[in-house]
Amino acid sequence: MNEQNEYTDLSSVVAVLPSLHPDDKLPKTVEGLLSKGFRRILLIDDGSGKEYEARFDECARREGVTLLRHEVNRGKGAALKTAFRYILENMPDVCAAVTADGDGQHLPEDVRKCAEAVLRDGKCVLGVRDFSQPDVPAHNRRGNRITSGVFRIFCGMKVSDTQTGLRAFPRDVLPLLTNVKGDRYEYETRMLLDFKTYNVPFEEVTIHTVYLDDNKASHFRIVRDSFRIYRMILGHFFRYSASSILALLLETGLLFLMLGKTEADLSNNVLAFLVARAASSFFNMNMNYFAVFRAKCSYPKAIVKYYAVALPVAAVTLGFNMLLKSAVRALDFLPGDVERYSLTVINLIVQAVIFIFTFKMQQHWVYKTDRAHSYKGSENKEGK
Repeated sequence: MNEQNEYTDLSSVVAVLPSLHPDDKLPKTVEGLLSKGFRRILLIDDGSGKEYEARFDECARREGVTLLRHEVNRGKGAALKTAFRYILENMPDVCAAVTADGDGQHLPEDVRKCAEAVLRDGKCVLGVRDFSQPDVPAHNRRGNRITSGVFRIFCGMKVSDTQTGLRAFPRDVLPLLTNVKGDRYEYETRMLLDFKTYNVPFEEVTIHTVYLDDNKASHFRIVRDSFRIYRMILGHFFRYSASSILALLLETGLLFLMLGKTEADLSNNVLAFLVARAASSFFNMNMNYFAVFRAKCSYPKAIVKYYAVALPVAAVTLGFNMLLKSAVRALDFLPGDVERYSLTVINLIVQAVIFIFTFKMQQHWVYKTDRAHSYKGSENKEGK
């Protein structure tokens, strides 16, 4: 029974409500949270202006509500970081924080459910919406499915609701969250990417899906905020593509130079390929470590892992290159001066085929964050 009380007593949890230009739903949200057992609420006025002061002051008069203000609008991410810093500096007895929206889209019982989950399991919690419900606006359903799919393919994370604002965090993850880049809606996406980078454990809790007036109260700017979010999600892939293209240009250039000065026999083709691949792979490895994945792992171990992938891939590539080169020669349909350089074109085609495979291997294994750089939070209760 005492254990059950530990998970349902919210005295050590603070509810965080960032708000901009709130309507009359904000006081109702505050009242709802207090009625569900929350004793402390941290309300952030993100530069709403004087015309909204009365509404914030009305909420702040409630026992347990603390109001923080930004003089100018700085964005949802900045508001959340202001709240997390305040908790760390002024609320030493708080063991968890749960963030929610003040526009009525997060029901108080769902906020409580996420708070209980973080107390019970000691993990970060994402309150995920069920977008299959018939009352979900079609554009929201499509947008979530696309974003979740892109997130899974390019970031290697399975997240049912990447844009949920209802999240709960144990205290020991808050220092990490104060250093997450981004001040606006992209902050919440960057947070998920940092969960992967630093191996932060998280779980999902299903919540009600609520859209009021087709989500018209949202301050999410479709074009600008979506661009910022997708730029982050696809960032690794775009940087990896640029690194690979530069390495491929280096390799192709070296092949062209060496094959132009030698007889086009098998041994010279093999030697040229190996020299060009050695140079381009070393360049690619360092670009990926320092610029693409910005790896949080040991450099020597990354080199070993990189070549554990690169050498078999090079062997397979060489085999396909020589096979196709032999086929081109056997067919004898190219002039001798042109056929000499056919390996250069063949290599480009083979490299394109294996591109996605090598991206995934490097993302998930070669540059995977090691234990020394991982999040070191408290152990989950009862080993969970």
